[in-house]
Amino acid sequence: PAGRVPQPPSLNKVGTRLFEVFSNQVQRNIEYLQEDLKDPFNKIPKRISEQTETLAQEAKNVFLETPEGLEEPEYTVVGTQGSYEIRDYSGYSVAETAMGKLDDVASAGKAFNSLAAYIFGANEDQQSMPMTTPVTTTSAGEMRFYLSENKIPEPLDKSTAPIDSESGSIRIVEIPAARLAVRKFTGFVTDGEIARQKESLMQSLELDGVELDVPHGAVVPHVIFQYNPPYTLPIVRRNEIAVPVRGKVDDIENVTDIREQWDIATNGEVDEAAVTEAVTSSQKAGASQTSGTDSDKQ
Repeated sequence: PAGRVPQPPSLNKVGTRLFEVFSNQVQRNIEYLQEDLKDPFNKIPKRISEQTETLAQEAKNVFLETPEGLEEPEYTVVGTQGSYEIRDYSGYSVAETAMGKLDDVASAGKAFNSLAAYIFGANEDQQSMPMTTPVTTTSAGEMRFYLSENKIPEPLDKSTAPIDSESGSIRIVEIPAARLAVRKFTGFVTDGEIARQKESLMQSLELDGVELDVPHGAVVPHVIFQYNPPYTLPIVRRNEIAVPVRGKVDDIENVTDIREQWDIATNGEVDEAAVTEAVTSSQKAGASQTSGTDSDKQ
């Protein structure tokens, strides 16, 4: 009709998706109720106790750096140096979708809601999965949820799924094992804060002689890990920025030893240029010793 403002197609899709997720949740609650009614004197008090524990845990997580009760990707800390640490991550699976800049709240919100809908049942198996941590965003413009389930359901088919075209479709991606240099920071994550944290991390890695795992001249990619729900106090929020490295762990430990020795010798007044020179000399000496050992073997 004339004068009628058409409704954006994306709103129809988002509305349909939210309705499907809500329907799935209602269906699960009905199934829980039917199961509880088979043995109401035992199961209903148990259900109430479980829900009370969940609410108490959520309240506690407001004050925690890392939320309790949530699974996260496995990693091993293989080296620690001042403001960052080196971690070896095992491979894992994620649900991924495209997003815009972190400062674009609407775009980030759409991406998060798309992923949340997927794990809460908007998938081919209508399977609900537990929330995990951290929420990952990449320098390539993707948002990821870690998947801890052994059986991972397929996302809804792109041709029929009510997916917001601006957020893109959900993809299941296998993240390969990697060694990452990781720097923690608190507060809220913005594009400006990411730039500052990345610059600081890159400077530290260069100073310590840690080699980046990227082709020469290429832009260094990064990932952001955000561990906390939105209501967590900013001062305790655990955010991390990570870049790929291939430096030897022995090199990191050697830098730490040199810094500690220099700090003691100068009563805490550390000359970074002198430390860098000492680190470089130490690394060259180590390489020379290794070369000499190899020659002796020959």
